[in-house]
Amino acid sequence: MLNLMFIRHAQTELNKEGIFAGRTDCSITKEAFEEAREVFRDIEKNFDYIYCSPLKRTKQTLDAILPNSMPIIDERIIEISIGEWEGKKKAAFDKNLLALYRAGQYTPPGAETTSQVDRRVCEFIESLFDKYKNNERILIITHNGVMRSIKRNFVKEYDDIMSKNLGHILLTDENYQYYLEKIKDKEDTR
Repeated sequence: MLNLMFIRHAQTELNKEGIFAGRTDCSITKEAFEEAREVFRDIEKNFDYIYCSPLKRTKQTLDAILPNSMPIIDERIIEISIGEWEGKKKAAFDKNLLALYRAGQYTPPGAETTSQVDRRVCEFIESLFDKYKNNERILIITHNGVMRSIKRNFVKEYDDIMSKNLGHILLTDENYQYYLEKIKDKEDTR
């Protein structure tokens, strides 16, 4: 059974200040580096493959968890582009509008749509299930926008659409079958 362990990057200065980072290439804090090292100190570190977003904060998080790793960099797991909201304080926006955005029901001006994010994230996960067939264990360091897409498409039930820094999701064949059934159901209703 294929195991995909997705981890959201550690806290950045922008996260700490409540600012939308989007594709801004910011660093994690020193405290967050140590937190990542501690939180995943006891993690089974025997991964067959490691994938990482191209942004610095994911690479730094990986370095805290598994120093000197050589990940496969994949653009499909980069953070969502949030257009005109990038670099702005979250507190400046109406809470209802933020909730609609997080639920995928509102797209900020110039931002990537929820369906665009879902398409690239689902394509990435489909490619892993197509490529790996020998019970591989794969670590993927990514972002909150990608984690929301995973929850929407591959997880039957979840408590919160948001993922905390260093939050993780484990996907297995069971999650992939759930996703395939959802696709089939959508096609059958057309």
